[in-house]
Amino acid sequence: MPEGSPKGASGKWAGRKPRLYILTEGAKQNEEKDMPEKVVRIGVIGVGTQGTRHIECFRQIPRAEVVAAADIDQARLKEVCARYEIKAAFTDYHQMVKEAEMDAVSIVLPDDMHLEPALAAIDAGLDLLVEKPLATKVEEAEAIVKAAREKGVRLMTNFSNRWQQPVALVKEAYVAGDLGKPVYVYARLSNTLMVPTEMIRPWVKRTSLPFWLMSHTVDRVRWIYGAEAKKVYGISRSGVLKSMGIDVEDIYLATVEWDNGAFSTFESSWILPTSLPANIDSKMMFIFTEGAAYFDAQAAMMEMASKERYRIPPMLSTSTRGRIQGFVIEALRHFVDSVAERKELGPSGEDGLAVCRITSAIVESAQKGKAIEL
Repeated sequence: MPEGSPKGASGKWAGRKPRLYILTEGAKQNEEKDMPEKVVRIGVIGVGTQGTRHIECFRQIPRAEVVAAADIDQARLKEVCARYEIKAAFTDYHQMVKEAEMDAVSIVLPDDMHLEPALAAIDAGLDLLVEKPLATKVEEAEAIVKAAREKGVRLMTNFSNRWQQPVALVKEAYVAGDLGKPVYVYARLSNTLMVPTEMIRPWVKRTSLPFWLMSHTVDRVRWIYGAEAKKVYGISRSGVLKSMGIDVEDIYLATVEWDNGAFSTFESSWILPTSLPANIDSKMMFIFTEGAAYFDAQAAMMEMASKERYRIPPMLSTSTRGRIQGFVIEALRHFVDSVAERKELGPSGEDGLAVCRITSAIVESAQKGKAIEL
């Protein structure tokens, strides 16, 4: 047999040398389509209301699989893992990040408890999603970002409001040049009393309105503008919740000056009456030199009345026919796709740090009664 013939070749193949074939780009793409998609194995730290929501969303994202969960509430952990068929349950997240076979971790804990689990996940080399706010202290946000950068871990701060269609439409119109230069934004995001007195009552004193609500609206404006804050002035008032034995502020107002010359006013409270038809009041007004945009979450939704109550069902994130739809699941889908495909993800850890600096300055300004330079 001539040298170079395939081993065992005979007949028409005898004497032929092997050839190198190169796939065309189109053939490569077709081959990639035929390959099974990478499934991202996720562990969730914190299985409260929002953590359970993450699990439900991940279960409906084909490329995601929740393989582990951790929570100090053993009874709650057992119930959630049984309900969603999660095989590995841990009461210690340190043990979870060391022992569970995972690609990424989602941290869904009270606002001031993100640092230690984030550092543990980063040290284990796991990509990381942290619910907003990234932290309630600037030094803690800095530590998380620094650790992720040094370890080469991908870090996303879950400012899911970026996936709300009205917010994204304003961003696209501004970037396209349809609205001119930014001048002013008014942004309001408030809750009814149900939130501080029921929903997060066990840990409400561990956060404040600038972190709980304003972090969303501050990120919306910062992202749309592509700008950084220069000066912050905040003011707060208390009374209603303190009369109920809950020692937190009732309302915050803040003015932020941006480095693009625009300024904005942010308003957040959580003392709206529970008789309102929705638990969230969200409104925004954008003024540009050549246009304007208005967003009213309630006006964009349907109204529904039964014999018992009148309500406005949420439409920006909802569930119909057993499928979750809207901005919450789309933000998590972006994280999963980015991890699976090693693509750029955002909002990044740096975005979370920038918003933490602004919201922390709002709290400091309200406490000191003076503007804070950034």
